[in-house]
Amino acid sequence: MIERAPSDEIKAIAAIYYAEHAAPMAQSMRAIAGHVIYHNRPGAPTSLQMWQDREVRFRRAMSEITTTIHRQIAEGDLVTTQWTLEAVHTGRLMDYPASGKRIRMASMCIDRVVDGLVVEHWGVRDLLSVLRAIGVVPTFQPPASGQGAA
Repeated sequence: MIERAPSDEIKAIAAIYYAEHAAPMAQSMRAIAGHVIYHNRPGAPTSLQMWQDREVRFRRAMSEITTTIHRQIAEGDLVTTQWTLEAVHTGRLMDYPASGKRIRMASMCIDRVVDGLVVEHWGVRDLLSVLRAIGVVPTFQPPASGQGAA
C-alpha cells in the first residue's frame, strides 16, 4: 500500500508557488521538483527551465504582484488551487508594451505532489482578461436593448 501525505500537507506544498508568487523566483518555486512536468500547451516544452523562462518574462512585464488563494481541494496526490494574481503592467508582455494598467488574472491549477515536491503541474489562466485590462483586446459590449437581437 502506498502511503500518502495528508491533504493539508500537500495543499501547503502546492500553495507555496501561488502564495509566494511575488517573492524571488528561487523562493516561490522552492517546492517545484527539478524534474517537474509542466503541462502547458500541446507541443511546448514541459521542463522546469521552460516554466522558469515563462516566469522571468512575466515578472519583467509586471510589478506590484499580489496573489490570493481562494480555495484548494486535495485528493490522493493531486491538489487543485483556485487563485488570483493582481499586478501592474509595467513592462513588455508578449508583443505589448507597458500600459501602466492594473491587471487581475484568475487561475485554476492542478499540481501532483510527491515526496514533498510538485512533480506535475497543469494550469488554466484567464489571459483574455489580462489582454482586455491592458487595452489590446476590446471589452465585449452587449447590444443596447432591442438593437441587434436576432
